[in-house]
Amino acid sequence: MRDPDNLLTILIMLGLLIFPALVTDSYYQHIMNVALIYAIGIYGFNIITGVTGQLNLAHAGFMGIGAYLSALLAVRLGLNFWVAMPLSVLGTALAGLLIGLPSLRTRGVYFALTTMGFGEILFIVFDNLIPVTGGPMGFTGIPAPSPLGPLAFTSKVGFYYMCLGLLFLAIYASYTLVVSRMGRAMLAVRENEDLASSVGVSITGSKIWAFVLATAFIGLSGCLYAHYFRFISPVSFTVGESFRCLTMLVVGGMGTLAGPVVGSVLFTYLPEFLRDIEQYQLIVYGVVLMMCIAFLPEGLVGYLKMKAEERSLRSRLEA
Repeated sequence: MRDPDNLLTILIMLGLLIFPALVTDSYYQHIMNVALIYAIGIYGFNIITGVTGQLNLAHAGFMGIGAYLSALLAVRLGLNFWVAMPLSVLGTALAGLLIGLPSLRTRGVYFALTTMGFGEILFIVFDNLIPVTGGPMGFTGIPAPSPLGPLAFTSKVGFYYMCLGLLFLAIYASYTLVVSRMGRAMLAVRENEDLASSVGVSITGSKIWAFVLATAFIGLSGCLYAHYFRFISPVSFTVGESFRCLTMLVVGGMGTLAGPVVGSVLFTYLPEFLRDIEQYQLIVYGVVLMMCIAFLPEGLVGYLKMKAEERSLRSRLEA
């Protein structure tokens, strides 16, 4: 039987490919650009939390590292976007390694609390390192992505297809990781660390690799965020933003291939429909998250995958 998760991912990607042709309103194109930016980072979140089972609450902080690094390289050093982007991704992955080494010595809720603490520290650094980050006033003058030959990315549609290409890369990397030996080791760590260790799986090595790969994707998301909005400030990288990203992952489906993009699109559009009750948005997120944990613990994609597998099994038994 073909994996329904993979089939759903293919259908979503085909839909995203033709989206700009079907939806010409620039407002909705803007919302979808933001959704794709977040989706790339959520695939990173999925590696450490959905695949390896470690709850990382410093997601927004690492996104901020990627955003500020790329902005500083482009504005202060005058580097081309296509040079600043890989450097910012590499820098975020290095930060993930440095922060991950002490954090990954803990387990469960202690790991979550440790990363939440690091996330809050990063926010304080962004907010107070005014000569570098601009502090509460933000960082301005960030250039749009440079043209790549005849391809320009200053328009919403141009930026959309650039993000879509990078999203394809994130999905392919996630799929390749899960079916690889390293990915199977990460899944073993998620299911039972002690049992995985007893059969020769390196627990620390698996966690560190997962954390580094995850933060690389999150840094890429931050870089795109900075060059799309062309302005960043610490309020975009709070611990509360990490919980919003966690909601995207949980509702979409942790550990699934299509879940991150489904959750990202859903929770990027949802705030636009809740603008009249903006002060209650976090309450709505909390209610949605609790309802999902209670009734759809596998997320939307996980639920659809489970139902498809049940239907296939029932058909085989009846045949």
